[in-house]
Amino acid sequence: MSTDLLTLHLPPTHSADHAPGSLELRGLDAGTADDLARCYLAAYPPGVAASDLAEAWEEMEATFRGDYGELRADASASAWVDGRLAGAIMVVTHSIWDADLAGPFIIDLFTDPAARGKGVGRALVQHAVDVCSAAGDPVLSLRFGEGTSEAALGIYQKLGFQPVD
Repeated sequence: MSTDLLTLHLPPTHSADHAPGSLELRGLDAGTADDLARCYLAAYPPGVAASDLAEAWEEMEATFRGDYGELRADASASAWVDGRLAGAIMVVTHSIWDADLAGPFIIDLFTDPAARGKGVGRALVQHAVDVCSAAGDPVLSLRFGEGTSEAALGIYQKLGFQPVD
């Protein structure tokens, strides 16, 4: 397996951590694809994820179609601050890229640049950890790449994600 793969062995009970006061976590909904596409495009450096809004929108549609795996509606979420989308986490039942990897897989975590440093990313990842843990999943995994921010890597490390050998 590759060194860009991180896994968290989930505890049998979920955390009591909650999102910051002004942050509202909601389910992911294909009806918010436009908002998700705008946030997704803004979240990544130019040329890393989508090159324009149309491509970002297609990425969101592909996610909802299941092109990257079956979306876990319970573990996936969007984060809203003052009625504005601030970020999202997308979790699928398993990695379509890693056949031997058990458990749910985070295919994307992104936050609006204006919302960074406010606990949005951590709240989203913690939500996925809590839900997957409560569901009895043994692990939660993800891959990181050139578009992964140092802040996101810090969140993963603080929550206990470890490299897979």
